[in-house]
Order: sequence, then C-alpha cells, then structure tokens
Amino acid sequence: MILQPNGGEQPLRLWLMEHDYRIVSEEVLRENRFDYEIIVAERTGPVKYTAEELYFGPLQMQARSPAFLLKWQRLLGKKQKTLNNFERAQKGVSEEKWQEVAQQIRWISALLA
Repeated sequence: MILQPNGGEQPLRLWLMEHDYRIVSEEVLRENRFDYEIIVAERTGPVKYTAEELYFGPLQMQARSPAFLLKWQRLLGKKQKTLNNFERAQKGVSEEKWQEVAQQIRWISALLA
C-alpha cells in the first residue's frame, strides 16, 4: 500500500501495526508551506513499533532526511508555543493533554539533539 495520511501519520502507523503491516518506506516531502508524508507498507505478519516510532516513523528516525529534520524543527517551535499557551490559558487544560504535549516536546528535542 502507498499511503499519504495528510496529518494522521501516527494513527495510520498504529493501524498498520495492528493489522500486521510493516512500513517498508517513508518519505517527507515539502511543497509550498506544507509537509507531506508518503508511507509504503506491506502485510508481513506481526510487527511492533515503539511509541516514538509510531510518532516519527521508524524509517524516518533512521534516515533523518533534511526535510524530516526541518519538519520536526518547525513542529518543536509550535509545540513549545502550545505548551506556553496552555500555561497562560484562562480555563485549565487537562493534565493529560499538557503531559501529552510535554512528552512530544521531549521526544522532538531528543530527536534533534
């Protein structure tokens, strides 16, 4: 299967894993102001990806292409801004949501280190 999730990469990777598909190729493409991911998967039997591999893409983490790294540099700034906005919000943001964004920031920071 050749897939282009357009923003739903993590849930798509989870679905692929749960249905015995192995990701055999991944690529980030930048066009105008948008990042597009292309994921190629084949049904091969059970496969297990870590939470970070589901988030970033197992092959993307290894290849670390310039487009991939630029995507995550941009997203790191957006996630940090989101967390700052959570802290200033008039109405409280759930602890679960705050922790989710904080975890993503830690993962992205480690990836880019």
